[in-house]
Amino acid sequence: MTTSFSALGQPVPQDEGPDKVSGKALYAADLMLPGMLWGKVLRSPYPHARILSIDTAQAKQVPGVHAVLTGQDLPDRRVGRLLRDIPVLARDRVLFIGEKVVAVAAETPEAAQAAIDLIEVEYEELPPVYDPLDAMAPSAPTLHPHMADYEGLPQPPSTVNNVFAHNTWSKGNLEEGFGAADLIFEHTFNAQLMHQGYMEPHACVVHIDDDGRAQVWANNKGPFMLRDQLAAVWDMPKEQIRVNPTSIGGDFGGKGSFMDVPVCYYLALHAGRPVKMVMDYIQELMAGNPRHPAVMTLKTGVTQDGRIVAHQVRIVFNSGAYGAFKPRVFIGGADHSGGPYRIPHVQIDSYMVYTNNVPCGHMRSPGKPQVAFAVESHMDMLAKELGLDPYEFRLRNILKDGDSTPVGDALQHIRAEETLRQAAEGANWGRTAKKPNVGVGIAISDQAQGAGQSSASVTIDPSGEVKLFMSLWDTGTGAHTIMRQIVAETLTLPPERVTLVMQDTDAIPFESG
Repeated sequence: MTTSFSALGQPVPQDEGPDKVSGKALYAADLMLPGMLWGKVLRSPYPHARILSIDTAQAKQVPGVHAVLTGQDLPDRRVGRLLRDIPVLARDRVLFIGEKVVAVAAETPEAAQAAIDLIEVEYEELPPVYDPLDAMAPSAPTLHPHMADYEGLPQPPSTVNNVFAHNTWSKGNLEEGFGAADLIFEHTFNAQLMHQGYMEPHACVVHIDDDGRAQVWANNKGPFMLRDQLAAVWDMPKEQIRVNPTSIGGDFGGKGSFMDVPVCYYLALHAGRPVKMVMDYIQELMAGNPRHPAVMTLKTGVTQDGRIVAHQVRIVFNSGAYGAFKPRVFIGGADHSGGPYRIPHVQIDSYMVYTNNVPCGHMRSPGKPQVAFAVESHMDMLAKELGLDPYEFRLRNILKDGDSTPVGDALQHIRAEETLRQAAEGANWGRTAKKPNVGVGIAISDQAQGAGQSSASVTIDPSGEVKLFMSLWDTGTGAHTIMRQIVAETLTLPPERVTLVMQDTDAIPFESG
């Protein structure tokens, strides 16, 4: 049966498009408030060092400077999306090149930078560790000696050096599975760090109003969760914080972190004036929250006819110096390291490891691109060793209805085989001659849809004007346009008759973003 829609699926102008191309859209970096100051930070030049002394005397004398703060000027509290392990400003040690050490607020960016240039910090360099495998060794420097005290740390704490999260999944009996294998292959894959590459760097403005409430503008896609994180580190009720809507210039997973907002508040508090902070792209690459590098070792037992009987995986994610930018402490993906294949015996271990690198966070489908690359490359290599076509090898092992996933989950209406066959058909797999310098490959992976909490209200005034009120902030994906289309379809109106009104965090109790 064919269903026709009047608004959904129809070509319509993107809701926020005209404002963006005309310059009317308000981004956090665009906001100007009366009396606003500019905030900047001095960052560590060392990957691992002890702070011996900080001299800010000359910086405080720069004309136009209103606040100069070190970690010793702030409450000794750490911040994080779930694992609270990063100080607002470094206190006694720095753990990566780019860590914030001193913050300055001044009347112009130039004055703030002049003050930054006059700050003298004496460091004692300490041995750094960059490789997560090296960091796990007992002889490696322990980067977080008080890790067990961190709020949000998974329990029980790992006993492996510098590991703050260890997740396992198992199914069947691995020893039995490898015992039944005719051949066993093991491969190790490396995935590198990757920045999200959004056009707009992190930016924020904090103003403490006449009622003592913190007014926040930040390019953060999860304003309600940001509010909770700020309430915890600022030690205040969340009702004392309002996060106001702004446009977000690209996300790709990276715009869910608090970034400079915690220190921006303290600058505003000490200066008694609103403060704006905008990272440049050097700072983004030094101190953003990029995709995790990973070392992934896959060991698989197969029969002579190409059936997978055992699969063991060890994934080590390089978290960098802190774990504060991850909403779940660990990242997903490792649980997919068996692929969409029928495997009776499985053991998967995933480790999140501290190193002296830039702290990592989220980038589109966290952890899964790294894992899919390793799993599907491994499958190609197994097929080659067995003398099988990669497509045929996958067909022999693909999940079917009634099978459980490699981690034991039960799925319904599995269409993996149908998907694989249609992909091969569409690519004319095996039916066309290979062209010079043209590669053809096949791979398959699965991804469950995300879920969250949201709310919306619709009003219609006497003139027929329709308004959709939401606190779902768009990251450039066109979500606002789609929401307008849904309302228009329901009310049988053209989409241009529906206006979307963005709401702040005072408007509703919660929105997951």
